[in-house]
Amino acid sequence: MAKLQPEATARDISRDNDDMAGLIHDLGNYIQIAGSAMSIIACRPDIAGLDGLNAMVAHAVDALERAGALVRRSFGDGDSIGDEDINIEDCLTQLVPLLRYACGPRISIRLDIGPAPQVRCSRLMLQNALLNLALNARDAMPEGGVLSISARAVDAPETSELEILVSDTGSGMSPSTLARAFEPHFTTKASNGHGLGLSEVKSSIEGLGGRILIESVQNVGTTVILRLPIRACIVPLINSPNDMRP
Repeated sequence: MAKLQPEATARDISRDNDDMAGLIHDLGNYIQIAGSAMSIIACRPDIAGLDGLNAMVAHAVDALERAGALVRRSFGDGDSIGDEDINIEDCLTQLVPLLRYACGPRISIRLDIGPAPQVRCSRLMLQNALLNLALNARDAMPEGGVLSISARAVDAPETSELEILVSDTGSGMSPSTLARAFEPHFTTKASNGHGLGLSEVKSSIEGLGGRILIESVQNVGTTVILRLPIRACIVPLINSPNDMRP
């Protein structure tokens, strides 16, 4: 049996630690959402009689199911995150309730879905990437603001792409911070940050065959640009901008 070199063993351990840290980070996001929903239930002794109870519980259960899917992913269960034909309007609309719980009542959520064909990718990975971006945007807007998500087909040098823009009206980033934004474990949140959000998003989007860019201006806001290849073009979807406030 070949003996592993110490350098290779150290790299493997480091990679395993980063993978586990990323998993825990993502699980924490979903647990936070589920916890927020359950806290609302716990604080209202009369909520059982409200019409919205079933939907609220359903969203909490959905978040926990997503966390379970991430656990299955870590053990190599590829079926839990398999590719599928994604209707981007349905994908983003389905995510809105989770974003509302995550971002809180001070942040308005706006969707603008332009002409966008279906794409083939993992719905879970795409939605998890968008959730990470939304949580970063929330942290950049402690006094409230607007989180805007838009999607449309755009031309690229080699093929058409689906462009998703995630924009906030928060504090923005300095040039030095922007230059390091994708570095694993780099954070400006002191003890409250793990520095894994953007690096995880970058890894996920590149895993879907896409790319990611960031534009940011201090005291103005940040826009994260996701580009995904369009592999299947079915029926374009054209909507008017929506303002979905929490």
